[in-house]
Amino acid sequence: MKTIRLRDYGILPDTDITISLWKLFKENTRDTEFVFEDGDYYFTPHEEMRYDYRISNSEVMPYRVLGIWMKEMENCKLTGNGARLYYSGHMQAVTMDHCKNVTMQGFVIDWKKPLVAEGTAVGLGEYYIDMYVDPEVFPHRFTGSNIEFDVGNDEWYPLLQRNCLQYDKEHLCACRVYGNHFVPRSVESLGDNVYRMHCWEKTNGRPGNVFILRHNMRIHAGIFAEKCENVTVDDVIVHSCGGLGCLAQFCHDMTFNRLHFVPNTKAGRSVSSGRDDGFHLTNNSGTVTVSECTFLGLMDDPINIHSCCCPVESVVDDYTLKCRYGHEEARGFHYWAEKGDEITLIRRGNLEQLGKMTAAEYELLDIDTFLLRFSEPIPDDVKEIAESGKLTVDNYSHTAAFVCRGNRFGSSNARGMLISTPQSVLVENNYFASSGSPIVIPGDAMYWFESGPCHDVTIRNNVFTDVCLSAYYGDCEGIISISPQVPEPDINIPFHTNICITDNVFDTTDTPVLYAYSVKGLTFKNNRIFKSFSGPKWHSADCKIKLRYCVDADVSGNCWIGTFGFSNDIVLEGENVNIATK
Repeated sequence: MKTIRLRDYGILPDTDITISLWKLFKENTRDTEFVFEDGDYYFTPHEEMRYDYRISNSEVMPYRVLGIWMKEMENCKLTGNGARLYYSGHMQAVTMDHCKNVTMQGFVIDWKKPLVAEGTAVGLGEYYIDMYVDPEVFPHRFTGSNIEFDVGNDEWYPLLQRNCLQYDKEHLCACRVYGNHFVPRSVESLGDNVYRMHCWEKTNGRPGNVFILRHNMRIHAGIFAEKCENVTVDDVIVHSCGGLGCLAQFCHDMTFNRLHFVPNTKAGRSVSSGRDDGFHLTNNSGTVTVSECTFLGLMDDPINIHSCCCPVESVVDDYTLKCRYGHEEARGFHYWAEKGDEITLIRRGNLEQLGKMTAAEYELLDIDTFLLRFSEPIPDDVKEIAESGKLTVDNYSHTAAFVCRGNRFGSSNARGMLISTPQSVLVENNYFASSGSPIVIPGDAMYWFESGPCHDVTIRNNVFTDVCLSAYYGDCEGIISISPQVPEPDINIPFHTNICITDNVFDTTDTPVLYAYSVKGLTFKNNRIFKSFSGPKWHSADCKIKLRYCVDADVSGNCWIGTFGFSNDIVLEGENVNIATK
């Protein structure tokens, strides 16, 4: 492997290196280490750096604006030595496209004008909050009816009238229960960068609390990888991002070590880091590993791993189905299926898996629809289900095993992680302080279309603090919430199977510890559950554990420490369940 030191090629700190670095990559696509030095490097939008990427769970756009662009590179390494990469305006910080055996190590990713803002409460009324926004840290202007934020490159984005997360000023964690319920109805300026945010509902909180103010759209990921193989990201800090923090789609074998999504406190930001998810892992294969990472101040789930299932519109012929993308933020993929892929057939309603077929061809018709041809004839009973509008397809070949080990899930908006993959899953030795459920095992074919029933999940040796599930978000039925959306459940057709939860520590303020729906082979054993008095009981569920449509469950050997305020120990709707709560 040859070594290229950027300085030797005239690529220096304190300059815009967008085009020069791109040209250097194009001239050295194999067996090369690119060495940065400890300094500040700048990236700005350029016409040459626009490309049509179809990005999962993001706004559909005609192109993305790229910063670092690695395309078809193999056996290459980016060595940062602590280099700080600064971007201006809406950009995708790092893009890896059809790369193989690539490593990125030792960088800081940030914006001088961040893509998420903060305000500090200086006064409260029954239906308003007076909020100070620091113009030096979060450049902005008042338009007469709203605040617009400057993100660089002469791009201004208005404050969104949607949920603004509130952080306690002392502990810098999302406020209990009401933390996600502040929605600005209108804004007026009181002068000196103080703004009165009128609310739809009665306000909560106190002066000094910090509010995350979302603006702009979910256009770019921070780090984006598509159709890559064996990519490693080590020791990278992401201080700001205008969309998903790290998005990998249709990749094989990805490793992320010590990737930290945290605020740049030296720049005056208290808690804000990314606008949306930390990791979003869509339709990958092989194994995805996330280890020793940190999440704080994200405005969506730190980790979401899933595939993308698609409803069938019609039967074209004996070998072909016409399908459509179900969700508006996940459509138009170039690589949803390839020749030889195993495609799972799913009956909508009870989400029964009807079997698998082999893809022969995938033809994208438009942004919403595609043709899926098989190498064998479609069975008559499957055609009948498809013609009734109750068939969904999923790509089993594009599902990944997942290892999540030794991470710190600090207080962020929404849940800690969402897991939807049929391959093996290991979640161990993590620390959770998520404001919603720290672990959700969902699955649906009706709304998000993020399918992938789990068949082999181990959750062990984790710590779930009493900050967990202190506010309600979607699917937050328990600290661990196994909650697939199965509208027509059948106890004989379980959605998830073989989920083992052992040797964990829970600290709970009378919030339910476990909720499980449509599971066969559930184990919850040898866990220690402590009663916490750090907050009042608020969750509507009045039981320690609730099982619904579950078969072959073992809930035993757990140690409950303290006097809990639940009316019930176990609420059970299932068969062949061993229960011992003492």
